[in-house]
Amino acid sequence: MRATSFIVLSAATIASAAPSYPTTPIATVVVETAHGAAYNDRTNRTIAVPIGPVYVNEDALAAVSTLYLLGPDTATCTPYKAQDGTVNGGLPFSVGHPSLLSTNSVVVGSLVCTLSTPA
Repeated sequence: MRATSFIVLSAATIASAAPSYPTTPIATVVVETAHGAAYNDRTNRTIAVPIGPVYVNEDALAAVSTLYLLGPDTATCTPYKAQDGTVNGGLPFSVGHPSLLSTNSVVVGSLVCTLSTPA
């Protein structure tokens, strides 16, 4: 009986000591890059962007022609020229409404994604 009580108390202690991490919602963004003439030779890269904070990814955002949001449906993301989430870099984009930045490729410094609250 004592062994069972000790095991139960030990498991409860371990469970309460385990860190709890808040789950940050993620936006799935497709970065399209043009590598030549206006609408030829394009590549796509999918990135996971945390919703809320300013997101910087110098590698993925170094050459961008169009940004697409795959989800969630309630998110809107905005491209910025600066890495601190300032200096407008293009129109906000949401599911079904991409942000067309250039027929060539431009550098995006950062993305900021937010969730809309249902009315």
